[in-house]
Amino acid sequence: MVYPLNYGLSKGKLPIIPVEIKGKYLCFIIDTGSTCCLIDSNVVEYFKDIVNTVGDYNISGIDGTKHKVDLVILPFTFEGQTYSQRFCVKSLLDAFEGIETESGIQIYGILGTDFLIENKWIIDFDKLIITTTN
Repeated sequence: MVYPLNYGLSKGKLPIIPVEIKGKYLCFIIDTGSTCCLIDSNVVEYFKDIVNTVGDYNISGIDGTKHKVDLVILPFTFEGQTYSQRFCVKSLLDAFEGIETESGIQIYGILGTDFLIENKWIIDFDKLIITTTN
């Protein structure tokens, strides 16, 4: 599958993709600098009937501060492919408030390098596309 990144890059200047969870579309950022996937705690609460809590995890913020967070598995669909991904749960809405103000796009999660490697996603910033082999 090949998916264009033009929309997210033109609107929010970020590689943003829409994922589907139980008929609802949520925007996620693809973040090659994040070692783990993150999801907003409100999303986890909203979809609690399909969330599987698997433990906790320690993450480091950009300032080096460590945070202990819940680790969950939440299935989502992107372009017809279903993924069952591990996410660290954290309140993200304040962190992404500037993106929403500038672009009108609300971000609910981050797909980090763990997801990209595990699912063999290739980001081509020259052609502004994502290529997947799944």
